[in-house]
Amino acid sequence: MNNNELDVYRYRLDFAKVENYIDIHKIIMRDLDFPDYYGGNMGALWDCLTDMLCDISYIEIYNIENIKKFKKFDERLLKILTECKHAFDNKFSDRFFVTIYYKDGTKKKIE
Repeated sequence: MNNNELDVYRYRLDFAKVENYIDIHKIIMRDLDFPDYYGGNMGALWDCLTDMLCDISYIEIYNIENIKKFKKFDERLLKILTECKHAFDNKFSDRFFVTIYYKDGTKKKIE
């Protein structure tokens, strides 16, 4: 493989079955294929997401409304995803794509 070629990964992050805060991180770990040592907190989320930046990653998020009740986790998650997209002076903004699909049928891309 040429150094200029990047692998492409697609992830579907689905919060349809969230009953508690711990479930959120279990779903993140499973759906984003994070390693077993993922710490289940926002710092670990940042670390694992930025590790993904060496390749092209597409993340689709479903049922994000289900995590809003957990200390506005949805807002914190979107903030981290946005910061990740623009990390390191936007070096990876063309490699990291996130789209949220809402229950009402609308969608939003993280810019």
